Amino acid sequence: MNCRLDAVEDDAARRIVRDALWAHGSKYRWADCRVLRAEVTRTEHRPAGDAATDQVWLLDPLQGHLRVETPARRQVAVFDGWRLRVFRDGEETTDPAARGRAAGDARLVADLLAMPLSLARQGRRVAYVGTRTGPGEARTWRRLAVTDGPGSGYSADDRTLVEVRQGSDRVETVLLRWSEDPFFGRRMRVRMDDWRPADGLLVSRRWRFAPIDESGAPTGPVLYTVRLGRVEVNPEVGGQPFSRP
Repeated sequence: MNCRLDAVEDDAARRIVRDALWAHGSKYRWADCRVLRAEVTRTEHRPAGDAATDQVWLLDPLQGHLRVETPARRQVAVFDGWRLRVFRDGEETTDPAARGRAAGDARLVADLLAMPLSLARQGRRVAYVGTRTGPGEARTWRRLAVTDGPGSGYSADDRTLVEVRQGSDRVETVLLRWSEDPFFGRRMRVRMDDWRPADGLLVSRRWRFAPIDESGAPTGPVLYTVRLGRVEVNPEVGGQPFSRP
């Protein structure tokens, strides 16, 4: 899962990804990032009331190795580049529901926390597919279609469309159809905002997930919100955080 800018074969897409890396810090700062740590609150907006879950995410954005700690469930999920493992109270579990949630968590961390570096992941195809303009054509987004190849671990039916704001070169919107929990193949729009610096990187601190139809038009209110609190680059982590419980 190594990330390399030259892995983006489409010339136009590679230029957009390169500019986005500079806008989100710099390509050199991303190259120096061995561990990205984020304290996260995920909120599901339900008719009966919001349900929030606190997590700690660790990510090696270059290699794609990751760790998700969910204290309320006494659960840790780790991915070491080969397989995703889930532990409860220090013991590995094969519970399908726990593994399903962990797979969805891992997708968020690997793809969105590492954005835009994750666009340069080896084995994925990124193509420039044109622009979208806002009301009155005051704003323009350049659009990148992302397809993951065999061996990625992702479903061949998954789809991702990334919108990069022209002028700021920030990733502001991701349109996705992912198979993991809690998406289950539903089309969603993720709006990424509340940009703040973090040790030389620029990180979106709020992600809002809302359902959309095939054209990208909204079909309902925001279903999930992810809030990033403290974000650290290259903190001290002991042992082997991406393989141990």
